[in-house]
Amino acid sequence: MSDNEAVVDEVRVEVDARGVARIEIDRQHRMNALNGKASATIMDALGEWSQRDDVRVVVIDGVGGSFSTGADVIDIAQAAGGNPTGGLDATQARGVISSGSDLARAVRSVRAPVIAAVDGPAVGIGASLAFASDLVFATERSYFLLAFINIGLMPDGGASMSVAASVGRARANAMALLGEKLPAAEAFGAGLLSGLVADRAALDAKVDKAVGKLVGTSASALRLTKAALDAHTMGDFEAALDRELDGQTELLQSAEFQAAMAAFAGSSKS
Repeated sequence: MSDNEAVVDEVRVEVDARGVARIEIDRQHRMNALNGKASATIMDALGEWSQRDDVRVVVIDGVGGSFSTGADVIDIAQAAGGNPTGGLDATQARGVISSGSDLARAVRSVRAPVIAAVDGPAVGIGASLAFASDLVFATERSYFLLAFINIGLMPDGGASMSVAASVGRARANAMALLGEKLPAAEAFGAGLLSGLVADRAALDAKVDKAVGKLVGTSASALRLTKAALDAHTMGDFEAALDRELDGQTELLQSAEFQAAMAAFAGSSKS
């Protein structure tokens, strides 16, 4: 491991000599679901890199055949277990959702371009993490799923805005209200992806090519271009996070969500 590389709770962060910063999520036993420590590691790295002029591009990747299957439900269930009623109180609920909001906000805080390399499922906050990135490249076997509605919740991490801004109202409604899976080919056709490739090897080559292009481009021009595009396409991002935070805080205390957590706890013990 180099001086510029660290692994904390199965998340690898590294900055190479070219200024290419990488985050690799490696929680394969949970299909790269993010627990609190993993999310904090990612946010800390992004927060540091947002202040560094030498960071030219950031790549977020998931290893082992998954990008990320979202928030680790075990973490949420354990948080709920601390409440005698078996559910989350308002403070706990707001804390859980704030983590997802802060994760997406950390991605957007980076002034350099952020690339999401998606191979396999990107679900829940994992999908939100990809959608918050500037460039999204995916393999043909990948898919995106806003599964929140299936457990009595709503999209968060800014996905209620970023998805609709990319694919339009009708497709976004199908994903968010029906919990429909969006295969990578359809996501590419709908304008959600920057590129679609056949497999993992092709994805690595595609990302490396994009990284090489970005590293060879004026850093100031990239930052100013990104900021200008964000002003037009992501102007409501903070407002979306606020709406999601309020909505999810309410929903995480609902009987429907508590029932979903109880069902998960029962299945995990069997």
